[in-house]
Amino acid sequence: MGRHRSSDRPYKFRACSGRPISVEFDFMPGKRISTGCYDMPGATLFAEDYLRHEGIALHFEKKIPTLNEFAKDFFMKEGPNTIRDVDRLYKRNRAPKYYEKKQSILDNHILPKFGNIMITAITAKSIEAWIPTIHCINGNEAADNTKNKILDTFRIVLDAAKKDGYITENPARDVQKITAESIEREAVPPEQTAILFPEDPEERIKIWHGIMWAVYFSIAYDTGWRHGEIAALRVSDVWVTQKGYYVTANRTFNHEANQILERVKTSGKGLEKRSGLLYDDTAELLLKYIDERKLSGDDLLFSGPNSGKPLVSETTNKHFKMVMREHGFFHEGIVQYCLRHSYETDRRGDMPDSILAVSMGHTKLRNDYDHRGEKEMIRLLDRNRDSFFENRKRRGQEPGVIPLDEALKEGKA
Repeated sequence: MGRHRSSDRPYKFRACSGRPISVEFDFMPGKRISTGCYDMPGATLFAEDYLRHEGIALHFEKKIPTLNEFAKDFFMKEGPNTIRDVDRLYKRNRAPKYYEKKQSILDNHILPKFGNIMITAITAKSIEAWIPTIHCINGNEAADNTKNKILDTFRIVLDAAKKDGYITENPARDVQKITAESIEREAVPPEQTAILFPEDPEERIKIWHGIMWAVYFSIAYDTGWRHGEIAALRVSDVWVTQKGYYVTANRTFNHEANQILERVKTSGKGLEKRSGLLYDDTAELLLKYIDERKLSGDDLLFSGPNSGKPLVSETTNKHFKMVMREHGFFHEGIVQYCLRHSYETDRRGDMPDSILAVSMGHTKLRNDYDHRGEKEMIRLLDRNRDSFFENRKRRGQEPGVIPLDEALKEGKA
């Protein structure tokens, strides 16, 4: 329930639950007229038709464009107040590819369906009925994730229409995304990681088809870091102590922006910096790799052989799946991110939760990263077996604690 003024136009709406929206015109203060509509776009059309009928609208009316007229080259335009200009002002780093993809979605899906309709006539109901029926250009039904990306694009365009005062509500925001069927990520089982990461360096290089890949995925397995954090690593991010080698992350390669950003997390959640421990076999491979590539200082550890740019996640994930297929380990849902789940699962119980959370870059541990089964839980109990039984033996016994003054008396005796 509440009143809503339609931008700077001479009317305001009143919406009451279960009743059609009513409108009050500035030239008829205190008098409300039912629009007969339950949605804002329909109510807006009623109000402006009413004003036209009264001959009042012409001196202030801003022509309502069709979606084609409003959104032509929406994501490709340059200049003040364009989507690109706003993104730059608010430091949303986006690669040109991002805008090209959005424009393609707009041109190939949204405009063919809604292009000839006035913006004010587009309703949440019409969008909701359309989204599940979307097909690709080749005629196949679009995947749920694709449908959701189309809805996201529609929301962005209509957000701009709302800011420009053409509509008072964004109908695409009232449409829920399709719940895409997805397979939960899991940890790579220990018996598989034992094969994928043998201690012998030459054998590991052979398994991963090259020393660069062996080092890259060994760091992922040792640290549990995300692709972007590993892709942004430099030689100067490798540290050594008397006990061994470590890496630190304070940058990330952002795929959408197609550049390295000077912070780890780009979502604003989690920790901004962290360090990871490298096991001796990984460190041996890493030093060999740095020496062979003649890398130093701020050189990236991993980059494309020809471009010199950071490795993108599509490339590393494709390589990971290839190796998993070769060993018969691949199935739907296996991606390189699963090594992150392996890291947390393997170390649960081996270190304090607070330290494990910091090494993961989380403010606290997440249960969906813990994939321990019966064997792992028994292993954890077995490691503490001696202390369990020692505590049981002491139960009911005299604690052997006496006051100091009694101890001194016994000493004198």
